[in-house]
Amino acid sequence: MNRVAILALLALSACGGPGADPATADAAAADALPTSAGTRVEVAVVQLSAAHMEIRLPGEVSGSRDALLGAPAGGFVERVLVESGAAVTQGQALAYINSGMFTAQVDVAAAQASLAKAELDRVRALGDLASRAQLQGVETQHAVAEANLRMARIQASRSVIKAPFDGVVTQIDLESGEVISPGQPVARVVALDPIHVTVSVADRDVALLKRGMPVAVTTDALPGIFQGVVHNVDLAADTETRSFLAKVELPNADHSLLPGMIAGVAVDADLGGEVVVLPQDWLITGSSGTGVYLDVDGVATWRPVRPGPLVHDQVVITEGVSPGDRVVFTGHRALAPGDKLIVSREGTCCDAGRVTFNR
Repeated sequence: MNRVAILALLALSACGGPGADPATADAAAADALPTSAGTRVEVAVVQLSAAHMEIRLPGEVSGSRDALLGAPAGGFVERVLVESGAAVTQGQALAYINSGMFTAQVDVAAAQASLAKAELDRVRALGDLASRAQLQGVETQHAVAEANLRMARIQASRSVIKAPFDGVVTQIDLESGEVISPGQPVARVVALDPIHVTVSVADRDVALLKRGMPVAVTTDALPGIFQGVVHNVDLAADTETRSFLAKVELPNADHSLLPGMIAGVAVDADLGGEVVVLPQDWLITGSSGTGVYLDVDGVATWRPVRPGPLVHDQVVITEGVSPGDRVVFTGHRALAPGDKLIVSREGTCCDAGRVTFNR
């Protein structure tokens, strides 16, 4: 019976034609309509691919070491030995603050310690003629004098502002004849070679960064690409931004990169050789877990998978899918296990997250 005849029969039944049974007519019409042969889908044959991702992050250039210096006791500025921009070596004197007075205090303490030592030697020479209390007294005086001498020497050494490491003086706020407050920062020394670039890394990317990974650095202030490595990654996120700070280290012998410059950092993270990588939207998450539908002899077959690291909009599949499997990626969310499939297009997966269709 063709479709025109069926429609005519339905029309007669609706009109209450002679000898018509509505229930019988509806059943006959339903039986006569064509049934679907399956669900139209698109399928990709899985292949191994190199899993890597490029992370691009903004950063700020900073010295590999950076120190603000001052004199703990403050006082009169006697001499300033350097200017801003001067290269200095570790231990080099930058300025003297009240050093004359502290040197005099060392001399006084040394004389007192010498006198206490002489008195101790004299009492010890008396032998049994000296009482125990007398001996303890001179021993204590000698110990106190020696301690005062050590403190005087420490204060004298700290009256000289010295470079704590090799670097460049980027700030010197001192003039001879000034009086500064105790602990007031008056000089800044920065190590410019190597130089650091500090970046903030999201939690989804921080696991990909490893110490020693190669990094490419660019900046608007200078042409070219600078090569460096990941120097350090914080093990705890900032409590306010929820991001992780990482430092990139790179050589800077000519001091062309300067603290405060804005830089761009690109890291190419290799996720481990040849692996199975699928676009994230191919995966289905339901009550039975996460998985994909495979085309197995024209039938939809559910396959649980174990996702691995994310690669932007793709995910590494560590278990569940193997090379050669035919993954349904279009129409897959309307499927149920056992559904018949009509493959409208087929390709291979994946090239940079895209399917290459067969021609």
